[in-house]
Order: sequence, then C-alpha cells, then structure tokens
Amino acid sequence: MIKVIFFDFDGTISDARKIAEDSLIKTLEDFEYDFDKKEALKLLGTKMPIILKKLGLKAKDIEVVRTRFYKYFTRAALGGGINPCVSLEPLWELKKDYPLIVVSNSETSFLRASIRKLKIDGLFKGIYGAEKFNHKDQMLKKLFGEMGIKASEAIYVGDRFSDVKFARKAGCVAVAVHNKCSWSSLAEIKGEKPNYIIKDFRGLRKLVRELNLFD
Repeated sequence: MIKVIFFDFDGTISDARKIAEDSLIKTLEDFEYDFDKKEALKLLGTKMPIILKKLGLKAKDIEVVRTRFYKYFTRAALGGGINPCVSLEPLWELKKDYPLIVVSNSETSFLRASIRKLKIDGLFKGIYGAEKFNHKDQMLKKLFGEMGIKASEAIYVGDRFSDVKFARKAGCVAVAVHNKCSWSSLAEIKGEKPNYIIKDFRGLRKLVRELNLFD
C-alpha cells in the first residue's frame, strides 16, 4: 500500500535545466575560472558544492561561488525561466489522498521560489532542499521513520539515473519520469533498473491506483 509520494524537482516538476546551465556558466565566468564547459554541464543535477569541488575549486571559494550561482538561478526562475514539465493537475488529485513531498538537490530557497513562480503553493506537504541532507537516500529513510511508514509504502519520483539509485538505496519504489524535461537519457535511467518508468503524472496517478488496488 503506497502512503506517501516523494519527488525530485528540477527536471521532474519544472524544466529548470536551461536556466541551471546558464547560471552555472555565468557564475564560473564571473570568477574567471578555467573550466571545461561540457564537463561542467555534465555535472549538473548533483549538489552545487560537489559540482564546484569536482571542477577543481578551492574549498575556501566554494561558498561564495555557490551563493552567486543560486542568485542567478533563483532570479532566472522568478523571471519566468521555468514552466511545469508536464501537466501538474494529476498531482492535485493525488494530493487529496497522499502527502506529496519534495526531496531535491536544489536548495530549499530556490525550490520555494520556483513553487511560487509556478503557482503551486500548497501542493507539497514538505520541501527538503540540498542543505538539509548529505544524500537523498539518507533523507528519505529519515522521513520514513518520522512519518511512521515502511520504505515499501513510499514512492520516489525523479528524472535522473541517480534518483533511481537513491530510491533503490532507500528501499522505496523507484519511479523514473522520462520526457522532454528529463536530465538523464532513457538508456541511463534504464541502467539503474527503476521499478517503473512513466512519461507524465497521469501515468503516476494510474500507477499509484494500480499498486494500491493490487496490494
């Protein structure tokens, strides 16, 4: 029986990839870092401090660069740089029966700004950004305990291969959403063996109903 649904955000709820790429490149250029653009963009989707460390930035510089990135990223989102990936109407229907919670590698301030811009305040019961955990699977397990549910009673929905990996580590149902917004290719997603692959939230609504019908 599914009792709670957890979500990634960028690439799953909103189409934030373009503004994330632009914000990262602009930030690195501001500080005149020598970097490989292709490698930098490939790292997007993980936590910003991890990205910056992998790009060779010194530990003492990471915080100021991270702050600059989120300044650009949030400004772009609020300026109209994001839209829903697909129709969110099925999520409002699911919300009537299930808590919907965001666990994302973007920071909470950016997530809240995006939610305001998308006009979906009230859709999610909880929002947990990157500064609140080290790894998504650890955060998911913590929330399972706080909510008094089994891992098998939760779904995690994400668009990246790493989302599938974290969901499986947490022991919950791994649902990959793949469409024009997704940050990972279908082959990359399939490589992590998600329990289910959907293309939109109508598919999620149908899946949840089927899982609970046959539980």
